Amino acid sequence: LPHAVRGTGEVTEVLYAAAVAAGPHRFAPEGSLERWMARTHFLNSVFPEIPTVDAPRVKEALRAMCEGRVSFSEVRHDSLVDVLREQLGYELKARIDKLAPERVMLPGGRFLDIHYEIGKPPWIESYLQDFFGQTSTPKVADQRVPLVVHLWGPNKRAVQVTTDLEGFWTRHYPAIRKELQRKYPKHYWPEDPEAAAPRLRQ
Repeated sequence: LPHAVRGTGEVTEVLYAAAVAAGPHRFAPEGSLERWMARTHFLNSVFPEIPTVDAPRVKEALRAMCEGRVSFSEVRHDSLVDVLREQLGYELKARIDKLAPERVMLPGGRFLDIHYEIGKPPWIESYLQDFFGQTSTPKVADQRVPLVVHLWGPNKRAVQVTTDLEGFWTRHYPAIRKELQRKYPKHYWPEDPEAAAPRLRQ
């Protein structure tokens, strides 16, 4: 597009139409748009006053990014997710970050990414041994919603999926421990996982 027509409404509309055709995901880091939309949808299900970031809101932000620009490279100067966050205002985006954080810390200091998907409860996954010392299920949304915890064996396959970690330690771990001891005798499988130190890994 010629530089002389920069900033005109016509140029904005042409660039916006091309941006929509290319897809909003081209203007945000990989996966970031889906995660941000999913976080707002999850929180809206718990706190209805928190707005969801839906397709119309994404298009509105994309149009704003096209204003005064003449190429995709200029539009990409800003991240679509950053623009969406700024449009919510400081207080609301800070509340979302607090209520639906991107990561959670386990007792050993290890951070796990929290996975948010529209239509699903938020979840985390890691080796069962990383959760030693964790006496209750990590929660989000002001401690109202327990995370779905995927507990892996040493083969990185889930031996249990639960939202009740305390109940898992009491009711299911003893039997699973015996099986894991048989399959992986060199690993540490304490009798009291809630009092045990988590596995330390690089």
